[in-house]
Amino acid sequence: MVFKMSRKAMGKGSVLVLLVAVALLLATVAGAGINEDLIDAAHTGNLSKVKRLLARGAAVNARDPKLWYDDSNTGWTALISASRMGHLEVVRTLLAAGADVNARDKTGQTALIHASWEGHLEIVRTLLAARADVNAMSEVGSALMGACWRNHREVLRALLAARADVNAKAKDGETALIAACRSGHREVVRTLLAAGAEVNAKTYGSTALMFATEAGHREIAEMLRKAGAK
Repeated sequence: MVFKMSRKAMGKGSVLVLLVAVALLLATVAGAGINEDLIDAAHTGNLSKVKRLLARGAAVNARDPKLWYDDSNTGWTALISASRMGHLEVVRTLLAAGADVNARDKTGQTALIHASWEGHLEIVRTLLAARADVNAMSEVGSALMGACWRNHREVLRALLAARADVNAKAKDGETALIAACRSGHREVVRTLLAAGAEVNAKTYGSTALMFATEAGHREIAEMLRKAGAK
């Protein structure tokens, strides 16, 4: 027996399919909206709103496609946003909700890299305790390089205690020691040398000693020479 559908039935079926498609589209838009709200709330440190949105089903690892944070740092998660901006309790809440501690943005930066560059010590410690990759490398360098470039000495010590690779190199050959010498941070240089930093590593053909000498950082240059820099 061949089943034949009347035009009326076919019409009803088409309407049903259309309604289902519209419902799915609205659900997708609503989901995207609540996820973006979560990232916004994390960015501004609104802890109560973060908790409400998570309870409503916001995706803790959703990424923000917008550009309003920073043109070069899109693809942030709520955890990356909170870590960058220094909102410790939001970071703890997101981690407890299952946030991916090693998620990367479009420049390869993790929450730990952002927190280290900004000098948020307690957040750095919290992320490390959650097993953040201490040696993750991004387009702007590693967490250790960020701490050295910005002279965040307590962050530097926390990263070294977590076994950060003192001689890790960025794509251009930059090391934490080179970053510290370029920026003139004497105590950071001292700490790195004590941790076994390679004094003759090069980036674009220049060593840490060359950068320190050119910038007029005489004490740093002398420290490097005593450590065997050429």
